[in-house]
Amino acid sequence: MIDEIATFMADDDNDKVLSRKEREVWYRQITIGAAGFFLAVSLAVINAVSATRGSVIVVQPPQQVTLYRDGEGDKAVLTLAVRVAMINAADTSNGDVLMDARLSPVAGGPVFGYAGTMKPVFTDNADADKCDVGARCVAMKGFLAIEQTDEIVDVPGGSVRGPYFYYPIVEWNCAEAKGKPSESCKQFADFDTAVNTLATKPLSVRIDIDLFQDGSRQIYCTATALNAAYLKEKGWTSMSCETAKVTGAPWF
Repeated sequence: MIDEIATFMADDDNDKVLSRKEREVWYRQITIGAAGFFLAVSLAVINAVSATRGSVIVVQPPQQVTLYRDGEGDKAVLTLAVRVAMINAADTSNGDVLMDARLSPVAGGPVFGYAGTMKPVFTDNADADKCDVGARCVAMKGFLAIEQTDEIVDVPGGSVRGPYFYYPIVEWNCAEAKGKPSESCKQFADFDTAVNTLATKPLSVRIDIDLFQDGSRQIYCTATALNAAYLKEKGWTSMSCETAKVTGAPWF
């Protein structure tokens, strides 16, 4: 087609006139060629942007939070766990890794550090003694928490991950208390104190996650006020998010 165009343009015969049928064929060839060219350029640009963009992590809003007692007596602490579902929409060559995930259980409240991942098992035969090697289990009637403290959370390209992140809601894990006294952190000194604090107002959980490639996200879940008496009696509870959202995704 290119040779035909070049031959036509170089023809010195000014009297040469294309017939209507020939013009239609020529225009059709030009249109198809231009469409193919622009498609190739578009694909090249998309591939270049994808290579520069790296991972593309889509974080789903949470559906519920789980709270449970870890330990007995004065040594007991409150633990809060949230399932964070992540989809990496990039190709298999663009994976990503979680660098940090901080949580605040009340709006404007103190921040607690990420301790690891947790798998909840709802069973009437919870037995912490049968815990897998390398894991730590917290068992109570109707519920078993299998905690992994050293797991690296990665999201390979084209995959889906949905781990539960768990957080000890206790003064020694309160970021604002590290290196200096903090009145807000003292509200979570132990299990009973933390439960009473969260029962005073609606639960408003915020998790800030940092990914190695794809930046940061803010995950929100609001729920009704915690039923302190129920949690203290049963030792665990799950609460549905009345509202949930995720912010902070890159614009491209």
